[in-house]
Amino acid sequence: MRILPTTTRDRDKDRHKNPARRRGRRHGGFTLIETVIVVAVIALSTVLVLPRRFFPVETAFRALQRAVLEISDLALDGYSIRLRLETVRENRGRVVTEALVRVNDAFDPAKYMIDWKPIQLRYPLEGENWRLEPEIVYFYSDGTCTPARILRADGGVRIENGDSALLTVTGFLFDEAKRRD
Repeated sequence: MRILPTTTRDRDKDRHKNPARRRGRRHGGFTLIETVIVVAVIALSTVLVLPRRFFPVETAFRALQRAVLEISDLALDGYSIRLRLETVRENRGRVVTEALVRVNDAFDPAKYMIDWKPIQLRYPLEGENWRLEPEIVYFYSDGTCTPARILRADGGVRIENGDSALLTVTGFLFDEAKRRD
């Protein structure tokens, strides 16, 4: 038979020895669920921030700016360059960059012809959802070009509602969406 403590001090000593009596007492530290929640929040913020920081997504307007800058540099170097829309489906297609080059005649090697041939850009306009208005845009060696409206749509977006830019005679590109705001 066990004798129960009678004083408060004896009760406190007994409480520390018996784990069943310690249930109400709170210990320092974090629970497993709190730790899991903190790790999940850190992982989620890392997943959202890292790709944008180290692998930025290039917009259609930015890609168009890079291509127009490269084409303008080629034109200023003395090449005759044009952008041509190669239609894939109704009023949209892929943009082909061509240069006016001298080609030897197949029948008479002493003669040559001048013809438009596709060239490869470092930053090409990729995809089949482009539209040019007019369908051919020329870049000249004095730094000017044919004014044009260039549109791009992705997926199920109608081309009229997609990204669009205005190309001026001086070769400057305006983002039409920002211009409307």
